[in-house]
Amino acid sequence: MIHAVTLANQHLYARQLDQMFRMRHAFYIEGQGWAGLTSQDGKETDEFDDEHAVYLMSLDPFGDVAASVRLNPTQGPTLLKKFADWSDEALPELDSVWDISRWIAAPQHRRASNPRWPSNHQRELMIGILEFCLSRGLTHLTMLAEKRLAERIAAYGWPLRYLGAPREYEGGKGIAVAAEIELGQHVLALTQAKTGVARGMLFEIDQARTDGNGPTARPVLASAQLRDLVAEIGFEPLRRFVRALASDLGGTEDRPRAIELVSAINRLIEAAGASLEGEAGGQKVAAPQELQQRTRPAAAS
Repeated sequence: MIHAVTLANQHLYARQLDQMFRMRHAFYIEGQGWAGLTSQDGKETDEFDDEHAVYLMSLDPFGDVAASVRLNPTQGPTLLKKFADWSDEALPELDSVWDISRWIAAPQHRRASNPRWPSNHQRELMIGILEFCLSRGLTHLTMLAEKRLAERIAAYGWPLRYLGAPREYEGGKGIAVAAEIELGQHVLALTQAKTGVARGMLFEIDQARTDGNGPTARPVLASAQLRDLVAEIGFEPLRRFVRALASDLGGTEDRPRAIELVSAINRLIEAAGASLEGEAGGQKVAAPQELQQRTRPAAAS
């Protein structure tokens, strides 16, 4: 699942936000050596990690961040606006256009470590991004990104248009480009076909839409045979089985594949009506147990 983390629910994701900011420090500052970035206590943040920022996170079965991205509305400050000279066109300031930045993945889910990139988490994040944008009525995204990232996501069916010529930055450390991405149901359908991810990915704990019994979730269908098997085996044996499977596979050499397998099993059992983090027969998809513990809001400055 792709979790939408907003100002309203970030107190439920303190551990994951901490992981994400540390991941950004390790990749952008220690790994890439980008100049002008700010970091405190090993966490990279900037002025666009504000109250309007939305983080979309793909979490593994252990509740850890596998991949994430940041979105900012263009009616406020954005990364591309800060570097507006990379665009040959006037940048939009519209409700229907947001800026995307800080696309990051955990090392084991990056292309260099996994030739099957995008891993399931990366592919699912692409679907979650599109689903979130459609839920907000967005028509376009803008971005300033590495040229190789722009080419990679364009290959997965995203209609991408350069806003300026690609050029080197920081004395040749890399090549970046300003771009605009078209959104729509047709883009979602094409990306689902390209990635093989057909089911809905987005999960958002939205207190404004909560009825007091937990976050709303779209109904998920399961076959009668699967529901019968879940009822026959019983909830507690299933939960013990999946936890033991996660523990055994978590130490294997191909941990991304192990995580993907456990995630698939989790989703199938949840579709049959047994939430592994709640009570048997629950009809709602429960958030990871770690996220249900109320913690202090994470710093985002």
